[in-house]
Amino acid sequence: MKQIVRPPTLVDAAAKNIRQDIVRGKLLPGAPLHEIELSKMLDISRGSVREALRLLQQEGLVEVIAYRGAFVARLTPEKVKEIYTLRALLEPYAVRLAVECGAYDEDDIAEVKALVKKLGELEQAGDYAEMIETDMKFHEVISRGCGHELLLDVLGNLQSLTLMFMINTMLYHSDMVSEEVSHQDVLDGILSGEPELAEQVVRQHIQDTGDSLVQRMQEIEQESQIIMK
Repeated sequence: MKQIVRPPTLVDAAAKNIRQDIVRGKLLPGAPLHEIELSKMLDISRGSVREALRLLQQEGLVEVIAYRGAFVARLTPEKVKEIYTLRALLEPYAVRLAVECGAYDEDDIAEVKALVKKLGELEQAGDYAEMIETDMKFHEVISRGCGHELLLDVLGNLQSLTLMFMINTMLYHSDMVSEEVSHQDVLDGILSGEPELAEQVVRQHIQDTGDSLVQRMQEIEQESQIIMK
């Protein structure tokens, strides 16, 4: 029996629109999300907007502060560290399992190569929003062949926090190495066919990106404190 594909509800559509604006940098971390303005902009009721914001809050993209309202989630250096250290445990293991069981076929490798090339082209063009989406896709593709459904579920639940992490990486311009080069290193690790090496390269990629972002955030925080004095 063919599964029925249900059309998205107004709430789902509203959440998707707001999510896209966050990814594309139209709504920056800490920006207020006013129900009345969003209701007019999306041409839906305030109740639907409220439900959409609740969905995004569950995903970690929106935070609701009592008596103040809803805001685009803002990551602290401490939260960033929690996100990337957890990913550095889970995702490399998924890649190791995929290499061990020979899960990457020619189509998978071709897709990953295309994503690496696309990242380089997007970086040259300065299309950071599309870079984030391509980066997310890259990490999804290299993990999906692990054959460990529970692990994939956990990584799936981390997607929104990973998305916020990547958004902040772009906003702070914290990457020390170009996107194409750093992701090519990951691809080379996978192509080696050595599970331990592939796992190590992915872990190093995640840790380096996370360390650079935390350092940049702390530098800007210190600069702000100096200016305030």
